[in-house]
Amino acid sequence: MKLPQKQDLIQTKDNFIELFFNFVNSLLHIAKFSIHRAKEFSIIDFALMKLCLVSFGLWIGSKFSNFFRRFRFIIFITFILSLVYMFWCIFIREEK
Repeated sequence: MKLPQKQDLIQTKDNFIELFFNFVNSLLHIAKFSIHRAKEFSIIDFALMKLCLVSFGLWIGSKFSNFFRRFRFIIFITFILSLVYMFWCIFIREEK
């Protein structure tokens, strides 16, 4: 088996660093865009966002509670529907 040369390792390291910074810049762009769109949310949009977060927490917590275990499917459907609505509000809906 041939060991990598020092120059190959440096080139690989530089490529990795460049890809990492591109990834971070993409995440920052998405975060700024989402914050810009969230400024246009109505009270109902914020309520549905809260429903999304609460239903996600309940869905995760239902693994550990016998009471919520029987409602796990309903909680999951609520989470998915509110998540789809949030994605629509942020990425698809036209700006006001």
